[in-house]
Parts: sequence; C-alpha cells; structure tokens
Amino acid sequence: MPKIFDRVAVESWQRDEVIQKFPREGLGDIKLGSQLIVNPGETAVFVRGGEAMGTFTPGRHTLTTENLPILTNLFEAGLFGGANVFTADVYFVKTTDLTLKWGTVNPIIVEHPQRMPGASAIVGNGTYVTKVKDPWRFLNAMDAFRPSVRFQEIKTRLDPMLAIMISDKMSELAIAKGLGPAQLQSFTKDMNEMLVGLLQEEFDAIGMVLVDFAINMSLHPDSLKVVTNMGYGTSYVQMQQADALMAAASNPSGGALSEVGFGAMGMAAMQQQQMQQQLMQQQFAAQQAAQAGATPAPGAAPAAGTPPTAPAGGAPAPMPDVMTPEQAAEFLQVTPQDVIAAIEAGDLNAKKIGSAYRISKASLESFLNS
Repeated sequence: MPKIFDRVAVESWQRDEVIQKFPREGLGDIKLGSQLIVNPGETAVFVRGGEAMGTFTPGRHTLTTENLPILTNLFEAGLFGGANVFTADVYFVKTTDLTLKWGTVNPIIVEHPQRMPGASAIVGNGTYVTKVKDPWRFLNAMDAFRPSVRFQEIKTRLDPMLAIMISDKMSELAIAKGLGPAQLQSFTKDMNEMLVGLLQEEFDAIGMVLVDFAINMSLHPDSLKVVTNMGYGTSYVQMQQADALMAAASNPSGGALSEVGFGAMGMAAMQQQQMQQQLMQQQFAAQQAAQAGATPAPGAAPAAGTPPTAPAGGAPAPMPDVMTPEQAAEFLQVTPQDVIAAIEAGDLNAKKIGSAYRISKASLESFLNS
C-alpha cells in the first residue's frame, strides 16, 4: 500500500547534492494539510504531470488549496478519488553559491576579423561562482527531474555551455574594442569583470545567476596553427605576416620590430581587400555561368552548396566539428544571413545557445546532401 506523507522535508543532504526529490523513490502521496519544511538555502518545487504546481521559499508551510490553488481543480475533477490526499513530486533545490572549477578542454576560438589573423585560440582555467535563481527554469534546463542530482552532473552540463558562451562574448568584446591576439592575453582581468555582466543573460536562460568569474586566459601555444587549420587566414604569406604582427605587438620596446608589425598589418589589410574583391568577381562569374547553363570559367568560385577547397595540389579545407553561421556560410558559399534563414526555416539543424547559433558538422553535411 502506498505510503501517505503528512510531512514533507529533506532529512539530510549528500555532501555534493544539488537537487533532491521527495520522496526519493515512487509516487508522493501527500495529505492535504501536511507540513512542508523548507530549510534556509533551499527552494521546494511541487510538480505533477510535467507542470509546476507551486514553489515554496524557506519556512514552514501548511499545504492547502490556498497555497496550491491548482489542487482545487484537480480535486473537483475527481483525480484523487475524492480522498483528502494528492499526488505530486517535490523537488528540493539548493540555492546557495556553487563554486565550480573550469578549464578549457579544447581551445576557445575568439574571432577578431578586423585584426590579423582573424581569430585567436584561447586557453584558460580557474573558477566561477554561480547559484540557482529560478528553480523551475533550472530544473528544466538541466533536465534534472531525477531522485538526486549531484554537483558533478551540473558541472558536466555547464562546462561545454560556458565554453560556447565565453567564445561568443569574447568575440563580441574583441570586435567592439579592436583587440588582437596580444591584447586578448593582456586584457584578461578586465575581461573577467566584463564577462560577469555579458554572460548574465545566458545564465538567466538556465535559471541561474553568475556571482563571480575568475578565469585566467592566455593564447594557445599554437594559436596561429589552430585558427589557420579552422579556415582563418588564407595563405602562408598571411601566416608570416601574422607572426610578425604578433611579435611586434608583444614587444614592449617598440622600435624597428613594431614598424615591421605595422607594415605587416598594412600589407595584410591590402591583401585581404584584394582577395575579397577577387572572391566577389569569382562568385559573380559563377552565378552568371549557372544562369546561362554554362560551365564556370577556371578559377571561379564553387557553386552554392560546395565546400571550399584548397588550391590545386593541396588538401581540402577541413570542416570544423562545430561552426558559427559565418563559418558554415564559407563552406556553403553563401552569406551568414542565408545560413540563419535556413536554420529558422527548419531546413538546417542548429543549436541555439542564448542568442547565438552553433551548427554541427553532421548537420551541415546532411543539409548539403538533402
């Protein structure tokens, strides 16, 4: 016979427990008029049929139809057989600060298109402090409707999300402030303070608040190689120019080396402009040829839907496992706006995190083959 509870409370927490269901196993048959005890640092959420029935803050509460008004309709509908007992799962959520260690598994790519080589690979480690602000949203975002959820499970869900958040926001900062590779590394302390505010919207979306952020960031030792392999930069000459620019920017004494850096930056900017003009001409020629039903002239850009390839004799440009709409657009030979339109139309699968889209390699390949 199912047990009927006349007292609802967490008797004890595991040391690393963040969420605990009452009762831990089976259905929660609770007597109307029962005492609900929510201790400091906890919030209790009553759930039935995947919907929230009510949320309770710390204190002692007598469970009635006044503080759980949804019960009135459920009793009138005869869902509980007329008995003075109702069925619900109660999820107790800790709302105290959670201090989490974090470090990059793979480099974070920060885009700065106005500074050579167009992006930097950043590595970092440290800690951040967060806590639950909206328990119901947090339960849904973490898919946490289980008997018990531990600290490590939350960290496992947050870590990759945080990497994407940081990549997006640091790119926004780099573009807004005109930062290049050397400046990104020296701007770490200011970035920590700014990221607390910039990331808050993303944490709001998962029912949490970011209290503090203390991550030490630096350039990956092979930053240029990493970003070049991902499609940033277009030639060995540009790689050499970027090396000179980075060396000049990091030289505190300036002098001749700085002049080399500034000269390299000017040459890179000129070359980039010429390449963009050439690419536009090639794309126009390809479109004209397609409309006329002819074969594109040699050197013309690939037709839409064809991934970019390296020059003759070289290997095809690799497709990253995860891409921004801008990177996907390069492989499709369309504009980023065209990629976003395809995502919003449901033709191209993508993951939206906060306000940014991320597209997997498998999704893009499926889209190309459809």
